[in-house]
Amino acid sequence: MIVPTNAGQTGLMPSMLHFFQELKRRHVIRVAAIYVAVGWVLAEVAGFAADTFGAPDWVVQMFTILILLGFPLVLIGAWAFEITPDGLKRDVAKGKFSAGANGPPPFEQSANHEPPSSQSIAVLPFVNMSSDPEQEYFSDGLSEELLNMLAQIPELHVAARTSSFSFKGKDEDIRSVAGKLSVANILEGSVRKAGDQVRVTAQLIKAGDGYHLWSETFDRTLEDIFSVQDEIAHAVVDALKISLLGEAPKARETSPEAYALYLQGNYFLERADRESMGKAHDAFERALELDPEYAPAWSGLSYTVVWQTGYHGIYSIQEGVARAREAGERALALDNTLAEAHAGMASIKLLYDWDWAGAEAATQRALDLAPSDAQSVLQAGLVAMALGRFDEAIARFRQLIALDPLRTSGYHYLGLTLSKHGRQDEAREAFSKELSLSPGRAGTHYLIACTRLLEGDPQAALDEAELDPDRLWREAGKAMALFALQRKAEADEVLAQFIDSFQHDGAVQVATIYGHRDEVDEAFHWLDKAYEEGDPGLSQILGDQFLKSLFDDPRWPAFLEKMSLPEITG
Repeated sequence: MIVPTNAGQTGLMPSMLHFFQELKRRHVIRVAAIYVAVGWVLAEVAGFAADTFGAPDWVVQMFTILILLGFPLVLIGAWAFEITPDGLKRDVAKGKFSAGANGPPPFEQSANHEPPSSQSIAVLPFVNMSSDPEQEYFSDGLSEELLNMLAQIPELHVAARTSSFSFKGKDEDIRSVAGKLSVANILEGSVRKAGDQVRVTAQLIKAGDGYHLWSETFDRTLEDIFSVQDEIAHAVVDALKISLLGEAPKARETSPEAYALYLQGNYFLERADRESMGKAHDAFERALELDPEYAPAWSGLSYTVVWQTGYHGIYSIQEGVARAREAGERALALDNTLAEAHAGMASIKLLYDWDWAGAEAATQRALDLAPSDAQSVLQAGLVAMALGRFDEAIARFRQLIALDPLRTSGYHYLGLTLSKHGRQDEAREAFSKELSLSPGRAGTHYLIACTRLLEGDPQAALDEAELDPDRLWREAGKAMALFALQRKAEADEVLAQFIDSFQHDGAVQVATIYGHRDEVDEAFHWLDKAYEEGDPGLSQILGDQFLKSLFDDPRWPAFLEKMSLPEITG
């Protein structure tokens, strides 16, 4: 419901209007009326019974007092809970907005202190109201699908998944959430799935004052779930008064069984660990067995295989890239408007094909289709960084942080690019923010150690490298810091152990360590080895400050030409 612009003429403050609106939405007024009616009937019956059986007056008086004392308790219960087919449940919106004695809490604005656009929104994960907790994949998946649909609207700023889903299960004031995500509106709700029956409750809330702009409950079958998504997206567009330049986005339909498996695949894909990736791979393949023409499942399979190849070593680079490319190309052949498929292909072209033009074209296509898609913005930044366009990359990573402020990769790559740009203090600030969001993030302490080395403080670099939880990055940082401290024997020993352990996974890093040591021949040897093995780390060699000793060597421009990279010497 949109509050009329002349609401102030009623003489009620907005918080009071909201209070009465909440009373109505939570059925408090209805419960009060029923309680009064039932209480009056019971009091009359008690009086009649007392007269009939000659009971003393205090019995009727005590009964009446008990009815009166129960009245506020019933109202409190009506406010806090709702009756559902699964029993008594806490109200979904409980705790998200409350006007206390001093009024509603202050609105948290974005980091730059500018209020968010009125046409901005975050989709919070819908609450799983099903009796089976394993149905959570369905409520999460439906929320994500709605988020992806809304991200296709150029006129709407949509907070990305990583940030919006970080509030899952947290009873946090809704305006605090909106402030942290730099949005003006919140879409939240619940999903109850029982067999083929689905109940979806959705509500769009204006975070600045807590008003419900729109709310609806859909009782449908799984066959109709796509129309529910379309209706919610249309309702958001209408409520936020968005003038679309093109058509409103529509859900991509498939069979209910294939869709459920697709949502399972996405659910496990987000977990990222080795076991979950195997489950995601299996779910996507089963979905495609049911519907080989469902493009989103092909795209999900492509992402999964890339992750299994690069992070878990399930496939060799050659086999994994071939599988991922085949799935990604199949997705695009079926649906060329699928933004995530273009972003996935951009990643393959960037990291493994070193097809810079192809990666840039695929990224731009993804951005055209879904301007608010965080993965597409990340890819745009990575392409710019790979090609040495550091100012552009920094702007893209800042855009990613604005879209997805709780996603660590935005701060990670912002810091990496700032360091390439020679701005070590700013880089360290970005890395520190990354660690505050994810204290166990692999490689971040190593990168902070690199900034200390570049500033000429090897002892601080060694101390920082020791903190990295990942052995590859910890040992790489130690090898470089020990050498800078002129503890060459120790540095040589650590480097030898590093090569023995990581010669196939860290060829680029070995080249970087030798570059730091000014051992140019060895550095080129390992760069050539990385090239032969298709090491994706070569996509980030431009601007690497530890390879400066190679820049004046004629082999450097020859190597860059072999990779079709522009020559950057700063």
